[in-house]
Amino acid sequence: AQLSPLVPGNPRGMPEIAPGVSYGTLAREWRCKWSYDDDCASLKACQKLLQDMQEEILQVIHHWSGKQLKTREVLNGKIDVSTQSVQRIVGQACCDFKVIIKLPADKFDEWQSRKFDPEEKFLESLKAIPGVEQVETQTYTLETVNLFAQAVPKASKGCMA
Repeated sequence: AQLSPLVPGNPRGMPEIAPGVSYGTLAREWRCKWSYDDDCASLKACQKLLQDMQEEILQVIHHWSGKQLKTREVLNGKIDVSTQSVQRIVGQACCDFKVIIKLPADKFDEWQSRKFDPEEKFLESLKAIPGVEQVETQTYTLETVNLFAQAVPKASKGCMA
């Protein structure tokens, strides 16, 4: 990822695209178009591919992957979903199927140096599904925005009274 230089005076110490537009996380999107043909067979195949590659994809956001999928170990505090996550989006109107992998900028750069593994395998598998078209990727910033940061008082200031 092309990180913007730190802008002096940025209180969070995060790169800025423009003044006031900073980021600390980046996302890689894998997307395609599916078809309603044959009772949504291509969409079902996209979902099956995602499930079949679950372990490899989850390994991108945290190294625990394999054995963790077979245990009930609690991961509270080990994965910060505001900075690292895997999301799936299905748009019915436009027939979109998207997988978004979000990471902190430093981890994203490390993943990029590994050619976004397992991206190539996932994309080639999508392309092999009948009815799937427009297999593409995109990288962008993806931030959790707290619009209430200034408006919600702390409990000690009486908001719970």
